[in-house]
Amino acid sequence: MADVIELSAENVLRTAEELLATRRLDVAMRRFQEAERMGAVPDRCAAGRWQVHMLRGDFAAAWEESRAIREGGHDPNCLWRGEDVRGKRVIVRCLHGLGDAVQFFRYAPPLEAMAESVVWEVPPDLLQLAPYFRGVEHVVTWDGEEPTNKDWDVQIESMELPCMFQTRLMDLPIVTDYLCLPRRLADSVHAGMGTASAPRIGLVWAAGEWNQSRSIPPELLSQVLETGGCEFWNMQGGPTQHADGLDRLRDTKLCHSGVLALASVIEQFDLVITVDTLAAHLAGALGVEAWVMLQYAADWRWMMNRDDSPWYPSLRLFRQPTPGNWAAVLHAVRYALQEWLESDGEEEAA
Repeated sequence: MADVIELSAENVLRTAEELLATRRLDVAMRRFQEAERMGAVPDRCAAGRWQVHMLRGDFAAAWEESRAIREGGHDPNCLWRGEDVRGKRVIVRCLHGLGDAVQFFRYAPPLEAMAESVVWEVPPDLLQLAPYFRGVEHVVTWDGEEPTNKDWDVQIESMELPCMFQTRLMDLPIVTDYLCLPRRLADSVHAGMGTASAPRIGLVWAAGEWNQSRSIPPELLSQVLETGGCEFWNMQGGPTQHADGLDRLRDTKLCHSGVLALASVIEQFDLVITVDTLAAHLAGALGVEAWVMLQYAADWRWMMNRDDSPWYPSLRLFRQPTPGNWAAVLHAVRYALQEWLESDGEEEAA
């Protein structure tokens, strides 16, 4: 009998996760609650409810779910136990994606003001860039010297920082333009890209391999690339993909030589058009205007039914109206781009 109950709870939980993926939030929430009452893994149920709350912008409710997960003690990345960090030595571990780390570096100044000292442990790819975020003083990576237990009193994963500060939707964006690159680097990149003959637009169409639903088939880009009156630049990481029209993209090898270089190139663009990947976060942290093309079941940080991002004021969101419908997104982007170029031309004429 116990096996039957356990199987039923698992089935209800899977149903809840499927409903969440299709963004049927109200019924998904009820199923997560039902699954937990039936004996499903509490942390998994709380994590599902956390996503529902974040998609709705109900941060306070999400932080309650975070507390429940911490108290469960099963999450290996849940390092902070809710204690006060004032006057303590803190190490912030960036254990999720590069974009996640960029998003939550915004908490560096208030954390530095609160703690006795702060060390940021970042992935190797972020080691060069991290010191240019406002408030980040001491950076290490796991490829180098590992801080010992004597070097910190509290460790926290970077994605827990909004919870630690009890951030509310009305508090966002916390800070803006919090990535400040050195002038010498900007001048060098500007010189390497040459003189612009028209507004420069950086383009990213593929996200990481772990979630292919975020990527756009390159052959669909042709309707955007046909837009005249601007320069399109290839910002795509890895080997350039081949498809009709991509030969119109200008290229800079700097984009492929590390995250610091990528950020430096993004700073030179008048507009960035990208899928949900690191480039979107870098543009937002730099305050560069960027349009983010989102899959239907977009990540929690983009919330629901918005064309703006409270986290990043310089971003505009373009969402799939139905799962897999990139054609509609690109049609909307092309129309908006024509308007943007016309507006830019009118400003120059004035």
